[in-house]
Amino acid sequence: MKKNPFLRRTLCGVFGLASLLGAGSALTGCTEDIDESNYAIAEEQTVTDFLSTTDSLSKIKAIFDRVRLGDDEQASSLTSVLSARGNYTLFVPSNAAIDAYIASLGVASVDSLSYEQAQLIANSCIIDNGTQAAYETADFPTPGTFPISNLNDRLLSCELDTVGGASDYLINGESRVVSSDHEVSNGMIHIVSSVIAPSSDLLPDMIAAAPNMKIMSYLLTQTHLCDSLLEERDDAYEEERSDDQYRTGTGETLYQPDHRYLGFTGFVETDDVYAREWGINLQTDAEGNVTNWDEVMSIIEDRCADIYSSGDDAALTAAAAGDLTNPDNAVNRFVAYHFVKGRMGYDRLVRHCNEYNYRVGDWRNPQTANCPTDVWDYYTTVGKYRGLIKVVQSGDAGPYGDPDHKIYVNRFPVYNNDFDGDYSVLSVAEEGILVNATNGEYDNNAQNGFYYPINNILTYDLATKERLGGERMRMDFTTFLPELASNNIRGVSINYFTNDYFDNIITASAGTTIYYLYTQSGGSWRDYQGDEMQLEGLFDATFRLPPVPMDGTYEIRLGISLNAMRGMGQFYFGSDPLRLGPVGLPIDMRQSMQNNPAIPAVADVDDEQTNIENDRNLRNQGWMKAPQYSTVCNGEGNTPLRSVITGNAVCRAILSVENMKANQTYYLRMKSALRKTDAQFFLDYIEYVPTSVYNGVQPEDIW
Repeated sequence: MKKNPFLRRTLCGVFGLASLLGAGSALTGCTEDIDESNYAIAEEQTVTDFLSTTDSLSKIKAIFDRVRLGDDEQASSLTSVLSARGNYTLFVPSNAAIDAYIASLGVASVDSLSYEQAQLIANSCIIDNGTQAAYETADFPTPGTFPISNLNDRLLSCELDTVGGASDYLINGESRVVSSDHEVSNGMIHIVSSVIAPSSDLLPDMIAAAPNMKIMSYLLTQTHLCDSLLEERDDAYEEERSDDQYRTGTGETLYQPDHRYLGFTGFVETDDVYAREWGINLQTDAEGNVTNWDEVMSIIEDRCADIYSSGDDAALTAAAAGDLTNPDNAVNRFVAYHFVKGRMGYDRLVRHCNEYNYRVGDWRNPQTANCPTDVWDYYTTVGKYRGLIKVVQSGDAGPYGDPDHKIYVNRFPVYNNDFDGDYSVLSVAEEGILVNATNGEYDNNAQNGFYYPINNILTYDLATKERLGGERMRMDFTTFLPELASNNIRGVSINYFTNDYFDNIITASAGTTIYYLYTQSGGSWRDYQGDEMQLEGLFDATFRLPPVPMDGTYEIRLGISLNAMRGMGQFYFGSDPLRLGPVGLPIDMRQSMQNNPAIPAVADVDDEQTNIENDRNLRNQGWMKAPQYSTVCNGEGNTPLRSVITGNAVCRAILSVENMKANQTYYLRMKSALRKTDAQFFLDYIEYVPTSVYNGVQPEDIW
């Protein structure tokens, strides 16, 4: 696999830079060979040429003249860099836009800007696309975020504004694209109506700044949960980070991420939702300050007590009544359920790749116009009592298909899941809560995450828990590791990681190498959602698992890909990470599914009952075929992985059947059973499957 160009940053004079990647890293001398063609300037216009010959862009050109790439005083100016070869997307503000912005700062002229102010303007409007083509308007995510960060390592959001009959792109909610798709030899230039300067507010402050979210802001303050949503960057990681590379057993060359950003995503009710659903009407004085908080909190406390009024929850919350800062308190638990770790743009809440009947288009920028099948994942909420939030993006097929592909939390559709079905939505058992991409005129892109307005009140009540606990929960390993989202790695960058990079990998031995891969061009990849985590070497690592929603018995499965480069590992499970018990026999991922009596997989035939019997026989050996829902990564979505019975097939291993409690944290340890330093241990997804599904009246569906 070719080295991902996003993983390295080099600066070799003015024209030796093949790719710009984020600001804030130390940029030193050449660390890799530079293609000599980078020194040749194309005859057609470059970005710098375009800016130099466009009078209305002279002020952003002056800022680029001044701002350097990186913090080294010897580094080249952005003007010099943008005259070299590359692929850059620019959202450049006009002179009028810059005048308006600097006036808002109280600055007299461009020359009077501090260096930091000029750097923010410059770096915020440039995306370095590396070896990919620069973004033209046809590539804009609407709504969503651009896959690659700008030079300030911030994701830029994009939406299509159709108010008043117009059809304009808005970048970061307010910068309107007024002239687009100016193609130059080294990129694409779009002119915007206002300076792009992402807010430096952290998530609680951004919620507080929205006039229509007074209630949630107040609750965050009163519970002190706002203090737990302030993490933004692990400076110690950057001080210790090495430039070493790691070469996997299959030949990929990987590097550590430049940063360890931390962040959060919130699903937040606006005040009008509380008014409509709970009858809460805010009263304010002439300055806009709320004057009836006592009345408001009385209603909220009563409502939250009702949410946690069953079983053990009732006793816990009753004991903590009156102390909103106590994590046992019902209001505290209610607020905590609105937030998950990981800063995720709207279109990153789910990952489109190789779901059934889906044609991906561009592997690096999957299309979202035609999505026949629902896509979902499960996220763990913050706080002492971790819960599960299911995020679903609706497909457009079936009687209940949604051509707008709306995103919901805790939506429970009924699918056409027969053997000969297509997994389209036949009906909806629970509508779920609609997630809006933006908060209108109010910014929702914080320094350390995003919040999304929702159209109903989000609760982890008994009905929601029962819905979640009554279905097969298939959870990608990447969602266990929110640092992948916070650092814009998933589907963007292949990396290896220090053993303490992920909070939910609580221990990893010195012999364990952890890395992430994703399919960049399809081919023969067969991963669920097109990506994977790997442990390599003499691995021994312990993961903190997502919680279960209800007390009960669950079958725990692991999605894996078999091939000769894999290893063998013993699994251990339990609630005490220092005293986990072994479960089952070691899983040998070097096996074949073809003509292997240990994994007696048989291709499906036309008779459904025969297929059910064959599946039962395979289950008796501790294995299952891959889901029909996932397909070979050929870009067409037409070859279900269930149908691939070959040596390098994917399948599911049944790890254990366990009695699990909703308010308990569980851990899964995997330890190499081989003395093999390059053995790969493939981690794709986990399934929690309740008894009612895996041993129900009706056989479990194949999807």
